[in-house]
Amino acid sequence: MKSINNILYTEFIKGRNIFEHMFLLVGIILQFIVYYITNDTMISLISGVTGIISVVLCSQRKISFYFFGFIQLFTYMYLAWQQKFYGELVENIFYIITMIIGIVTWLKNYNKDEQIVESKRLSNIQLSIISSIMILLCILFGYYMSNYTDNTQPYMDAFSTIPAFIAQTLLMMRYREQWIFWIIIDIVSIFMWGIADNWIMVIQFIFWTLNCLYGYIKWK
Repeated sequence: MKSINNILYTEFIKGRNIFEHMFLLVGIILQFIVYYITNDTMISLISGVTGIISVVLCSQRKISFYFFGFIQLFTYMYLAWQQKFYGELVENIFYIITMIIGIVTWLKNYNKDEQIVESKRLSNIQLSIISSIMILLCILFGYYMSNYTDNTQPYMDAFSTIPAFIAQTLLMMRYREQWIFWIIIDIVSIFMWGIADNWIMVIQFIFWTLNCLYGYIKWK
């Protein structure tokens, strides 16, 4: 427990520069501003704030992102259930499983001197094959939800769900190309939650998109 506390303190307080602190602070402040303007629910605010913290820490290759990630997962699942975004629910159950595995994997490849996890990369052929499979599965999953469920946005949900399985798996395995798929997810999610009129989630995903660009550079 002491070592975990040391990691959290070192990564969240000491192991970051001024820009990284300010970037995180801006994201959190935006969440509170939108919460105040829209008078949204407290569960949305908690999900939004912990989501901002977790993805920023992840982009900086900090293992402490898992701590905040679990809080964001459970609050987000509740919001997705309210909106009948069933793909999102399935996706987040998968997240829980892979994050548990990911903690073990990251700890084994954690560079204590630099306070970051070691990253890997896919070949161009591997990336092309994975992308082609993703598109096909998105179309099939969207068709299924459109015809056999009461999902309010089946194809949007599909294109924010299937890439997430890929991105989360790559995250667990420490591949930098995960950020390409997270960008796809975030852009689709911006429109999806905008249609659902949840602006805290919209701001969260806009910030996540910017963070993905930063994360891809950081992981390279």
